[in-house]
Amino acid sequence: MNNPKLKGTLFIILSLTVILLVWSSVVKLHSPQRPKYIFLNETDNHNHDLAFKSSLKLAEKRSGIENALILLKRLPPDSTIEKTAESLFQRWQIGRSRSGRGILYLYSEEENLFKIEVSYLLEGLFPDAICHRLEEAARTYMLSEISQDFISELLITMNLHGFDSTIPSDFTFSRPNWLNGEYLSGGAGVRSKGYRRTFNDYLAAVRRLPAAAGGSFEPSRAPLETVQRYLKSLELGLGDPQLPLLTQGSQVFRIIVPRNGEQQRRVFNYYQKAMPFTIYARDSLGAAIFKPGVPNLPIVLRRSSDGLWYIDEPKSWTYFHRFEDGIDFYPNYDDMPLRWALDQAVHPNRNFPIYQRRASTPEVIPYPFSLSDTIHQLEVKIQKDPDNDQLQAQLGEVYLFEINWISRSIEMFEKAAQLAPQNLSYRWRLFDLYINNSEVEKALGELKFISEKLPNDAHVQEWFKLLNSYYDFKPGEFGE
Repeated sequence: MNNPKLKGTLFIILSLTVILLVWSSVVKLHSPQRPKYIFLNETDNHNHDLAFKSSLKLAEKRSGIENALILLKRLPPDSTIEKTAESLFQRWQIGRSRSGRGILYLYSEEENLFKIEVSYLLEGLFPDAICHRLEEAARTYMLSEISQDFISELLITMNLHGFDSTIPSDFTFSRPNWLNGEYLSGGAGVRSKGYRRTFNDYLAAVRRLPAAAGGSFEPSRAPLETVQRYLKSLELGLGDPQLPLLTQGSQVFRIIVPRNGEQQRRVFNYYQKAMPFTIYARDSLGAAIFKPGVPNLPIVLRRSSDGLWYIDEPKSWTYFHRFEDGIDFYPNYDDMPLRWALDQAVHPNRNFPIYQRRASTPEVIPYPFSLSDTIHQLEVKIQKDPDNDQLQAQLGEVYLFEINWISRSIEMFEKAAQLAPQNLSYRWRLFDLYINNSEVEKALGELKFISEKLPNDAHVQEWFKLLNSYYDFKPGEFGE
């Protein structure tokens, strides 16, 4: 090639090609690849990532709105939550591929700040007043033990409203009137890092609350009257932990899992749609069972030694389960003390306990009793015999069946399973607890272990296959 002009032209072309390739690499490096779903979690807690991803996909499937969830460890230097949200919204062009319908949920852990940014087309459905109220509620809920539930419910609720604008604008959930940081702090400050709240912390928080309006909501010697008073409290939106007709475990449960007025009224509306109910009571336990076909759980009653009937909210959640994509509840266990009530009610799922003989329920402790003393006595025994897996499990069952304190029950059953790894009843309990705590990866790990130990159990193998397929997201859907 002796033509100097042709050589010069080729040199220029090659130079431009190299420049374009370098520039393309730089652009790719600084311009994020656009996944189908936007989920970023920069915090140290990734226990709920799979559950969040599932909620994002489910929310968009229902509404056609793009939902982006971004969890930061802290805000960028010299930036506010508002500026950060605006920048991220523009950076990811949230809603662009969904006809301009997008919502960003942004949380910064260190500052405990939450921001909801909506696209222009959704501002009419979600005005600033609603978003601000949700953001303020988040400042409390994100400090509670159910922050993951708050986010998932927020996603589902906002998308239901986005899909059906006839849903009243007061659908949003604000912070319960009785709840503030003092009651979540356990006496150590709401921002205290690594503080491990105890049962007595929560019980003290209940006692610090102003006395509830007890006259109309005392327990009764007639179980029907107690249920009627309880339903009235739901209708009025009372989530107050000090409601006199609640068991002590239920009162603490309401501090750990706070519910506001809108949420309580929503529960009442479901019960109202499922009327009439029938009371089944025997010995120390009873249940109000509503007609099937409406999503709800039975109301569990507990009789005290002086003949008064109380509401036991934790047992409604531990004895029964309703699947998110289903309607009628199932009994969790075949040895559950209230199975006889389902038989008498001829409930459609009475013969289909979820865990069958794989996990059991503890004996019901005669009421009233001191939860503090019961927990303390087991803790003392564990200190003396720390390698006793059965003691760890017993304490875990007290936390679960008396309070529905999921995180603390997980802690105890993890210790029990570590001490006796071949005990499948502990593994089943952990699987159930992880699912209820939105820790899907850990739940799948337990089910994998169980399926390997029970290769001929077709039911278990099918569970493992279905659950894995449900959370098997396609490569690149979330940018991995």
